[in-house]
Amino acid sequence: MTRFLNYFIYTAYTAVLSFSYFFLPLYLMGLGLGGNAIGILLLIFTATALLTSFLIGCLEDRFGARGNTVCGLLFMALFFLGLMRCTRFVSLLPVFFAGGLGSNSIRITMTALFLKTHDDDRQGREIGLFNFAYQFSMACGIIAGSLLLTRLDFRTVFAASAALMLILAAFAIPLRPASVSVAPLSRYIRDLARKRVLLFSIALVLFYLHWGAEVACYTPFLKQNLGLGTAASGIFMGLPIFFLALSTFFFGWRRDRGASTVRLAIIAILCSGVGIILFSVARPPLFSFLFRLVHEFGDAAFVIFTYVGIARLFPRDRIGGTSGSMYVVMIGAQSLGSWLFSTIGGAYGYVVPYMIAGLASLSAIPLIVWAQAHYRFAEQEE
Repeated sequence: MTRFLNYFIYTAYTAVLSFSYFFLPLYLMGLGLGGNAIGILLLIFTATALLTSFLIGCLEDRFGARGNTVCGLLFMALFFLGLMRCTRFVSLLPVFFAGGLGSNSIRITMTALFLKTHDDDRQGREIGLFNFAYQFSMACGIIAGSLLLTRLDFRTVFAASAALMLILAAFAIPLRPASVSVAPLSRYIRDLARKRVLLFSIALVLFYLHWGAEVACYTPFLKQNLGLGTAASGIFMGLPIFFLALSTFFFGWRRDRGASTVRLAIIAILCSGVGIILFSVARPPLFSFLFRLVHEFGDAAFVIFTYVGIARLFPRDRIGGTSGSMYVVMIGAQSLGSWLFSTIGGAYGYVVPYMIAGLASLSAIPLIVWAQAHYRFAEQEE
């Protein structure tokens, strides 16, 4: 029952959030906000992870997933209700903070619960399946949301999203702890202070910086540079994520068949970085779409690299707090990218942010080649 609820709540939440999340820059532009203001709001949404991820993970380690998940879904309902009511930048600041806190609570808790309950003997395939479900639901949510937004206004979609988050909160009540651990802070610090973990974290920062460009620039780029409407933008964004989902499962299967972690990381970064650069400069939209698929192929491989790294580098009984710390690294890079790339995009157009993001990702390859022994994750470390 716990594993079923883990998959169901996480995928349903992702689909509902995706109805509008990637279209928020367009909604905020419609309120008259500029690129810098939009970047700050998106930064706040993601940057709450910097303050809360470790604490949320530790709470999951000590008390289980139920409390975190219910509270997170209630905060998401408040987020959507706040979007319905607030139209000024100042009033939107606490709204986006509440949304970021709720989203972070759900993501950290659901990921920690999965990492505690997955099968070590089928680790790659289990990680691939978990991310396949997450990405598939995201793609469905984006496409459904784009179609809804062609017929309904944003506030109606926000109201429906808030109601669905409240329904999901009821499904979270039966969740039971997978394991309970009351470890001192010093144990977590020792887990995180090892050289392998620090090098792993640097690679995550360089790669996940491009997430900020996706959040802040994707829909404006499709509208202004490719000339796509809301429905076409949703299809353009959603279909590659289906490909991402299938590719993630493929790379998880390859990992179980003994694929090199280092080779997996290098292939991932090369395809993702080159793909996103060519995606931003290619015309017409069909060519841009094809390079988007190359980018998603690379992202899929890096997702497996990330999850295998977290699962292999940290003890399972403390993986809530330690995985939360890794999420701080990832979301910190995304937060910086959201603010940076939104500002750059508003000033210089939306091609430049994607080129910078792609180059940042590619810069991780020399690091991994230089320190490849530390990126193998061959054995579980205690």
